[in-house]
Amino acid sequence: MNTRYKVLVYLFTIVAGVIINTSVFGQSQNIESYFKKTNQTLATISDANADAAESKETDLTQKAASAAKISSKKNLYTEFGMNMGYRVDDIDFNIAGDITGSNPNILSELTWSDLEIFQIKLSNKTIIRDLFYLRGSFGYGWILRGSNQDSDYAGNNRTLEFSRSNNNAGDGDVIDASLGLGLHFSFGLDWFGITPLAGYSYHQQNLTMTNGNQTKDPFGLFGFTGPFAGLNSSYDTEWKGPWIGLDLSFDIQKKHTVYINFEYHWADYYAEADWNLRTDFAHPKSFEHVADGNGIVLSTGVIFFNNYPVSLHLNFDYQDWNTDPGTDRVFFSNGAINETRLNEVNWKSYAFMIGMVYGF
Repeated sequence: MNTRYKVLVYLFTIVAGVIINTSVFGQSQNIESYFKKTNQTLATISDANADAAESKETDLTQKAASAAKISSKKNLYTEFGMNMGYRVDDIDFNIAGDITGSNPNILSELTWSDLEIFQIKLSNKTIIRDLFYLRGSFGYGWILRGSNQDSDYAGNNRTLEFSRSNNNAGDGDVIDASLGLGLHFSFGLDWFGITPLAGYSYHQQNLTMTNGNQTKDPFGLFGFTGPFAGLNSSYDTEWKGPWIGLDLSFDIQKKHTVYINFEYHWADYYAEADWNLRTDFAHPKSFEHVADGNGIVLSTGVIFFNNYPVSLHLNFDYQDWNTDPGTDRVFFSNGAINETRLNEVNWKSYAFMIGMVYGF
């Protein structure tokens, strides 16, 4: 029975009570008593209806909050970034006189130093259901300046240097690509995130040597020191393989995000070279290098005003790679092939970048 019918019944009771008391007893105080009881009953009904309404509203609120919580786990958050900035690379390799690593233990060593690079980097981070985490990046850089040194030795441990040239290396380019997938955990905190992940990366450096300058000829093998014409050699490298890593992020006042990303890489190293002034070498592939390697990649930065769709991004990247001993395989112009030991290849890089992040 709804409230309207209950009220009508009680009104009917009042009228009936008044008639009975008036006709039978004739006492006015009984009418007053009926009115008091009726008012109390109506007040009780009103309070019960109010409690029921409040309870219903609370239940709806809880259901809405629960639905929102479930819905938030299904949300997809993604952000796209574009950074540009200044990068510096150093790369070197050295080979032995034979495949056993002797005669001498370092026969030839080449270094590319202070390669100044203008780099553009595109990136994406996507989080699905606040759990599945995808991170990818692609970078391209132009080598603007740099130097190269080519030294040859007749004795072990870089002794009896019989040739040295110092050359220009201010040309070429670099490419970096990486993709990782992991699980994102925030432990119920809206300001913290930690993500173990694994992925695959590819890195390439296309290096050059031009504007040759012979700076050492102690035994007169070349008959001169100074600039020489025609040098236009190249050394193109590839580092590729899987990696594992850990991403950490911290929000500050729900406006800025500080992050640190760490990766450990296993790499297959391969390089091809064209030594254009060596007439006894084949061209365009004079020799190749093959080795296993590893590397670490560290990236840290700050995303400012992440409470807006477009945010300012400052970033620092550091990389340190090296190889185990491998093979240096030389291809001669007469078709012969000779192998010696590739002792090591080392590559270090750091970059300062600035850009924008668009998140939705």
